[in-house]
Amino acid sequence: MDAIEPYILRIPLRAPVKTPMGMVDSTIALLIRVTSQTGEEGWGEVWCNFPRFGAFHRAVLVKRVLEPLLKSRTFTGPRAAWDAMQATANVLRLQSGETGPFAAAIAGIDIALWDIVGKRARQPIWKLLGGNSGSVNTYASLGRSHGAGPLIEKAMQRGFRGFKLRVWGDVADHIGAYVAARKQIGDDMALMADANQSWPVDRAAEWSKRFTDVRLAFLEEAIPVDAPLDAWRALARAAPTRIAGGENMLTAEMFEAAIGSGAYGVIQPDMCKWGGFSGALPMAERIIAAGLRFCPHIFSGAPGLLASAHLLAASNSPDGALEYGIEYNPARDDFVQHEIRDGRLDLGDTPGLGVEIDMQQLLRYRVATPEW
Repeated sequence: MDAIEPYILRIPLRAPVKTPMGMVDSTIALLIRVTSQTGEEGWGEVWCNFPRFGAFHRAVLVKRVLEPLLKSRTFTGPRAAWDAMQATANVLRLQSGETGPFAAAIAGIDIALWDIVGKRARQPIWKLLGGNSGSVNTYASLGRSHGAGPLIEKAMQRGFRGFKLRVWGDVADHIGAYVAARKQIGDDMALMADANQSWPVDRAAEWSKRFTDVRLAFLEEAIPVDAPLDAWRALARAAPTRIAGGENMLTAEMFEAAIGSGAYGVIQPDMCKWGGFSGALPMAERIIAAGLRFCPHIFSGAPGLLASAHLLAASNSPDGALEYGIEYNPARDDFVQHEIRDGRLDLGDTPGLGVEIDMQQLLRYRVATPEW
C-alpha cells in the first residue's frame, strides 16, 4: 500500500434536525482513499456522525496509527490486513477507551481495500464475495416523524415500499405521525419505527404497545444498546412487532450475544462503524443462519451506501433490506449514479464498489484537516 488520504466533508443543512444525540446542522462524512503501490485507488467510508467533530479524531487515527502499519508490511488480502489492524490497535483501543473510533477507522480502510481487490479482479464486490444477484431491496428512512407526508409521497413515486420514521422520546409526541403514515401508505407497505435508544428501559414495553394498530414491521433501538439482555428479552416478549438493533454494536462479541439472545428479530450492523466487509460479511452469514433478518444500517455518504448494498447482496439474505435515507444528502447523492427502481437498488457489474468520485465536487465540501 502506498498511501491513505482521509477527506472530511461538511455540508450545512437548510433546516437543522434535532436528535437524541444533539442538534444536527450539517452533513458530515469521512471518506477514505487508499492508493496501492501499483497506483490503483479504492474508496471507503468511516462512520463519524456523532459527535459532529469526531471525524477529525478518526482521520488522525487513520493517518497516525493505521497507515504506518499498512505501509510497513505486505498482506495476502484485506482480511489479513483487517486482522492485523485489529491486533495492532487493540492495546491502544483499550488504553484510550476508544473502541468505537478505532472500529470505524479500521472498517473504512477495509472497505477501500476491498474496492481495490474488486477492481483488480474486474468484478463487483457483491459477486466477488459470493452474491447471487446485485439487486437489493431498500426501504426509505426518514430523519423525523412530523412533516413526513411529502417525503413519503415522493418516496412512493420512486418505488419504495417500506418506510422508517423516528420516534425520539415520548411516544405520545409521535404516534399521530405514524397513524397518518399508515393511512398514507396503505396496508401493503412496511412501516418501521426507530427510537435511537431514547426510551426509558422501564417504559419501553408499555410504549411499544401503542404501535399495535399501525402494524410495524419492526421497532428499532427502543432502549440503549448496553441495556441488560434481560431487558431486551422482556421488550421482545411484550412488543407487538419484531425488535431490531445492531448499528451501535461495536464488537463481534456483542453481535454474537445478540444473535443468541432471543431478543432480536432483526439485526442491523453498520459496516462503516464496525467490520467493513472482512468483519461484517461473516457476521451477516451468522445472522441469516440463525433465522434472523439481516438489514444493514447505513446513514452516510456514497462509499458507505454502496458498500452496504454490496454487503447485503453478497450475504444472499432472503429477506434483507437496505436502509436508504431519502432526504437529500450531498455526500451520497452527488456521487452515487445508481437509481432506485421499484424499491430496489441495482449494483450492476462495475468492478469494485462502483463509486464514482468527482474530485472537484469533493474538494468543494472538504474542510481543513488536522496536522497529521
